[in-house]
Amino acid sequence: MHTSLIKTSLLSLSLITVATSVLAEDAAKVENHAAESREPTPQNAGASSTPSQELASHQPQVAGEEALPDRKFAAFPVPITDDALGVGLGVNAMYLHDRAEGATNPSTSMFYGQYTDSGSGMAIVGHEHVFAHDAWRAGFWAGHFSLNLKYTGRVGMQLPKAAKYSSYSNFVYGEVRKQIIDDLYFGVQGLWSGGNADLKEKATAEEKREFERQMSGNNSAVGFLMTYDSRDNMMGASQGLNVDLSTLHYSKDSRTGKRFDRLDAEISQYFPVGEDVLAYRVIGKEMLGDTPEYEFVTPDLRGADWNKYRGSAMYQAEVEYRRKFSTLWSGVAFAGVAMVKNEYKGASYSVKSDVIPSAGVGVRYLLNAKERFSIGADVAVSKMGNTSFYIRFGEAF
Repeated sequence: MHTSLIKTSLLSLSLITVATSVLAEDAAKVENHAAESREPTPQNAGASSTPSQELASHQPQVAGEEALPDRKFAAFPVPITDDALGVGLGVNAMYLHDRAEGATNPSTSMFYGQYTDSGSGMAIVGHEHVFAHDAWRAGFWAGHFSLNLKYTGRVGMQLPKAAKYSSYSNFVYGEVRKQIIDDLYFGVQGLWSGGNADLKEKATAEEKREFERQMSGNNSAVGFLMTYDSRDNMMGASQGLNVDLSTLHYSKDSRTGKRFDRLDAEISQYFPVGEDVLAYRVIGKEMLGDTPEYEFVTPDLRGADWNKYRGSAMYQAEVEYRRKFSTLWSGVAFAGVAMVKNEYKGASYSVKSDVIPSAGVGVRYLLNAKERFSIGADVAVSKMGNTSFYIRFGEAF
């Protein structure tokens, strides 16, 4: 759960996570990715000012035209309506640093925290740094989760009745990429995540012990990154291609004594249509080996219940149309589908899968014209009528 939840919150979010989100995946990349959605992604050289001064500053306005905003800091409350976590309130904050010399994008710092009526809380901090002349990119994120959830099983093995449990976990993640040639980066990443689960249902001592063994643990992992990024902007691309490939190689699991691995691939592309943008994204996630259930992957799809659809592999495709209404306002319409699958290697080998469709609309308000830094709200409807609301920085991808 730890890695998947991180990316969903930012990203999207997270960004992930998402997300992100920040989230992801964006929450995200926040994640994208806010979120993930891992997905969060990030002004004027030589100028020095405080965030409050930047909030009040605008470029000179030409008669008959809207002033172009130049905000570098934003923070706002986030209403939470999550099928897994309940109803509550969060806060999302992001700061855009001045661009480094010759860099085509700014560095960013973020904070996200929330608390809901189920007694669930989380806090995430992160920073993504773009070095001079785009020679290097680096990022660092850390977070704490204290969640009260309902375990519904996994894809292909759903429980007839959800079981209540609590999960307490932490994570630290870092990455660094080096530009090899224009638009092409290679790098490494590292992750530590760990936590414990506590079953809240009436059960035998053996059942409780087995559940908590399956859903608890500590893991560390290192891996490799490859990025091709020809987007004209990281926060609000209107054209270009972005390809992210990554691996994570985990240490031995305390439950099985075996190592396991994770493979991720994400491709997104953007096409200008007059002043509008047509974009798509495809994602693949694979867990290889005897993977503990708390490290299963989940969809990075707006509207999908991340707590319900978990498996050893996930494949997803999305398309989004971004319509510009005015200098400051724009809207989005999106649709996508994800497939989550599990492999069972018991007495007879079998593969179970579930397909999750999703669609929705959203609105964006421009905060910084130069960096295409915006704030937005989305509503998405998914399988079984599941409806989710999101407030985000930037685009979902």
